[in-house]
Amino acid sequence: MTKKIARTSAAITLLLAGAVAAGTSTAAAIPGSSDLNSIAAQKTVVIGLDGTMLSHIKTADAPNLNKLIAEGTSAESSILGLTTISGPSWSTILTGVWDTKHGVKDNTFVGARYDLYPTVFTQIEKAKPALVTESISTWGGIDNIASSGEPKADVVVTTPDAGSVAATDSATADAVAASIIDKGPDLIFTQLDQVDGAGHSGGTNAPAYAESIASVDVEVGKIINAVDERAAKTGEKWTVLVTADHGHTPTGGHGGQSAAEATTFVIARGAGYTAGKNTADYTIADITPTVLQSLDVALPADLDGKPLAKEAPGFVGSIDLGFFGS
Repeated sequence: MTKKIARTSAAITLLLAGAVAAGTSTAAAIPGSSDLNSIAAQKTVVIGLDGTMLSHIKTADAPNLNKLIAEGTSAESSILGLTTISGPSWSTILTGVWDTKHGVKDNTFVGARYDLYPTVFTQIEKAKPALVTESISTWGGIDNIASSGEPKADVVVTTPDAGSVAATDSATADAVAASIIDKGPDLIFTQLDQVDGAGHSGGTNAPAYAESIASVDVEVGKIINAVDERAAKTGEKWTVLVTADHGHTPTGGHGGQSAAEATTFVIARGAGYTAGKNTADYTIADITPTVLQSLDVALPADLDGKPLAKEAPGFVGSIDLGFFGS
């Protein structure tokens, strides 16, 4: 962190000197981790909604999530044949490889091979140490992922228990929104947990499941409002990715191989993502390569995922010629 503070301080000094020379003011500027080096810095927030099903979002009182679907590209996918448990799936989301490679089979994280398949945080920090990466989540298991490797994410926080999962999610979202507004990290990941709790308690057929989606939608709204506010003030180009680790059965629970338990999704809003488009091409393994590409970090050859496809006019990052075929 010392080198980042030093580099940022030097950049701020140069920025202020240039502003004085030009007779301009920087009073309205919002500080950020990389906006000093790029007029249109690329930023990404990944919002993880544990145990949430896309089909239920669409029928719930969830205006913020449904607005993201309308403004971006979405995909319902499946991890059938893989482990439908949080630890393995969040590891896939944050490494870009399936559990057959990263080795996480349950929530103990025993057997994890983050040394061979490092997280998106480690890959960014190694390639571009001046960039800032953060993980702020409700479930403590995320710390096992974000704190792995060297270097790890710059900020790794599990929100203290606030008395209920919904209240803790609210505190998590508040912290994420504040970080976006105040610091503008290059990558910020968050996981919200209340929908999973409702799924375990009564299943997707119970009213509480839809109610929990409506509740978490409020928290998503806080984060999106922060992104939009900062982007409007700084000119930064923010991508919003929303995803889930698994689904739930109608009567409650997951970990098996039913279609309901194996369902996952991705919503992508940002430059190049077609508004209102639905695709079958996105998977949860695509989150890490998408983030790496947006920050112009080289993609490891052994990733299982690929960068989410965009429309050509909004394309950002290095073009993989193999995508177009031979």
